[in-house]
Amino acid sequence: MTMINLNEQHLRELRLEGMRESLARRLKQAHTDTLGLEEFLGLLLQDELDFRKNKRLARLLRVAAFKQSASLEAFDLSAPRGIEKREIGDLANCRFIQEGDRIIITGPTGAGKSYLASALGNAACRKGYTTLYFRMNALIEQLALARVKGTYLNMVKRLAGCNLLILDDFGIKPLTPQQYQDLYDILDERGDTSTIVTTQVPIGNWNEIINDPVCCEAITDRLVSRAKHLQLSLRKGKSCRGQNLSKPKEILDTH
Repeated sequence: MTMINLNEQHLRELRLEGMRESLARRLKQAHTDTLGLEEFLGLLLQDELDFRKNKRLARLLRVAAFKQSASLEAFDLSAPRGIEKREIGDLANCRFIQEGDRIIITGPTGAGKSYLASALGNAACRKGYTTLYFRMNALIEQLALARVKGTYLNMVKRLAGCNLLILDDFGIKPLTPQQYQDLYDILDERGDTSTIVTTQVPIGNWNEIINDPVCCEAITDRLVSRAKHLQLSLRKGKSCRGQNLSKPKEILDTH
């Protein structure tokens, strides 16, 4: 067994996969560029850090389960949308998650609500925040199934524990008493943790979704309190659905 093969085996046993994958390339670079020992070691350590960062990011994105690839950098601001570049920049740093703020994104069909919510979730993952994305109807179905299976409390705990919860297409149809009670349970468990909601229904009309005045007020208060409201408009009066809103950038670092 050659020395490089032995070193790769040791790195594998130590679970230093980033260093193992780049070892041969860095040795060649050290020979070609006459790298010093400190520089060579520094590059190997950086490779390991990058490998772990990208692995964690890939896992966060997989768990988040976004329905589309989206990024704030590629969000199209070439036509009026009701949101400015400065606001996108403010959101990109994910300070709203640190501060436990909510974001309510409203606007007509095709305005880009789902894309923007997914882009914010993508940015959160890149900052290392645990994120879960659900279309509201799909969440309702999963909660009902969890109740039948006896895993409802575990699911609520999972939803309550993530750093950012995204509820897409809230209000597509009115909620039943059991459904809005489930939503209340989730929001109550989350407390002052960030939630993003997209909806076509103006906040003042949420009583059309939740016909119980007490529950409607309780849920609205938990979502709107400390919330940033983004009102999107259509691009030149045309729906954006089905169009390429962006040219997504590569998410993972490469070396």
